[in-house]
Amino acid sequence: YYYYYYSVIHYTNNLLPNFIFEHTNHLHYTSLHFHFITIFIPMSVDSATTTNHCNSTNGNHNSKPFKIFIGYDPKEHVAYEVCRYSLLKRSSIPVEIIPIKQSELRQKNIYSRERGKLESTEFSFTRFLTPFLAGYDGWAMFVDCDFLYLGDIKELFDLIDDKYAVMCVQHDYAPKETTKMDGAVQTVYPRKNWSSMVLYNCGHVKNMVLTPEVVNKESGAFLHRFMWLEDDEIGSVPFVWNFLVGHNRVVEGDTSTYPKAIHYTLGGPWFDAWKDCEFGDLWLKELEECKKDGGDEKVE
Repeated sequence: YYYYYYSVIHYTNNLLPNFIFEHTNHLHYTSLHFHFITIFIPMSVDSATTTNHCNSTNGNHNSKPFKIFIGYDPKEHVAYEVCRYSLLKRSSIPVEIIPIKQSELRQKNIYSRERGKLESTEFSFTRFLTPFLAGYDGWAMFVDCDFLYLGDIKELFDLIDDKYAVMCVQHDYAPKETTKMDGAVQTVYPRKNWSSMVLYNCGHVKNMVLTPEVVNKESGAFLHRFMWLEDDEIGSVPFVWNFLVGHNRVVEGDTSTYPKAIHYTLGGPWFDAWKDCEFGDLWLKELEECKKDGGDEKVE
């Protein structure tokens, strides 16, 4: 276990959709009072220092690694391993990969939300704990495990703009399918898939709203639609960093459409029903490379 040091916010009264800030020694929202406490929370980190191997950190020891939290679901363990491997393999900056495992969060009494019928993965809501897990400090990324990275994450990191609370691909996406992955119910809602890959400005005062208590209680609409933020606090990044299989298209000869990160949002080759999906051959090739490079012994 690796211990993270967190500054955690305890709030009182009801969460309000719009906030007014006063610059004092404490954070004050309208009818909201925040008090800072500190705790140590042990989280499992698959950490090892390496260069371009299927482990969880790479690069220069002396540089502060960019934290990348990957949504983890036991039924998609192999997808997590390939996503992690593809990130590390191509990254030219130090990164630290941390799986968000619901079982561990429950053991530590951080996450207690009952799983709803529309939650297709274990990280449907735990993803919004990213700023908390990063200690409300610096920038960190959350990404679903069903991604395959083809580009250097440094290119995405270089797009970060501190004026935003979050940055993501702002898809206009309304899937026609009624099911996805292994028969999970497909849902349609505004800002669909925006939360599947997010750069979080963890120290931004608005993101301090994302406490475990809020993530455990707030609605899916509030969280997945980024309703704790104003529209101008949400930055945009090119769609190629969350290239939706079956929705986005490559235009021959136009390099701006070539995917940097492929998102198998409907299901990937690790599911029998999706063995022959678009870009499935690239994922399967990455899986074989991960195995050869000494990937997790559970990768199959």
